[in-house]
Amino acid sequence: MVCGYPPGDGGPIMTHSRRCSLPSEMPPSAMVEANAAAGPATYAEEQTIPAHLLDGGEVVELKLKPSLWFIVFVSLRTLLAAMLVVVLSHSLSRVLEPVYLTQALVVKTATGLAAARLVVAALQWVSRLYVLTNRRVMSIRGVFHVDIFECPLARIQNTFLSLTLYERVLGLGTIGFATAGTAGVEATWENINHPLEIHERVRGAIRRCQRGNGEGV
Repeated sequence: MVCGYPPGDGGPIMTHSRRCSLPSEMPPSAMVEANAAAGPATYAEEQTIPAHLLDGGEVVELKLKPSLWFIVFVSLRTLLAAMLVVVLSHSLSRVLEPVYLTQALVVKTATGLAAARLVVAALQWVSRLYVLTNRRVMSIRGVFHVDIFECPLARIQNTFLSLTLYERVLGLGTIGFATAGTAGVEATWENINHPLEIHERVRGAIRRCQRGNGEGV
């Protein structure tokens, strides 16, 4: 399947996997605990990686989760809208008085929606995992619809480091990946801590892999 941006979370429980290479031999065990290489740039949560995602002899060099600020960022529009409704709750309750919506009910509704969005965002954060091995980069995401992006390092044409204003303030960044033969970014590692150091480790792994395959960088 051609790699592209993953679809949004939601829908029935299912797994959607996108590969940039031919399938490799699967290890026999059900789950493998992959330990990231030791070093100051290892910021992964302890989390198991499904064994069918790793080939025989494949070594996990890095596994990451987004910063916890990710929960706020993806919920920001809903939170701002809820705050606006609370601020205007008195005026809204007067307008909606014919349908028996009091100011207290308006505030409770807005607060409940904001809380629900934060819960969904927290589940999205828990479900996300970014993995770098000696052969591939992977991005796992999705609460009910699990989407997996995986691509060999040898096929990665470019990486892009994005530092938006709010990310710079918080010391975060986003890394994008583009493969050979495509015009744009196909997958991203969003809102990660220590983005400069992580990007350099990713670039180093790409260089080592591509030199091993007799390709230039």
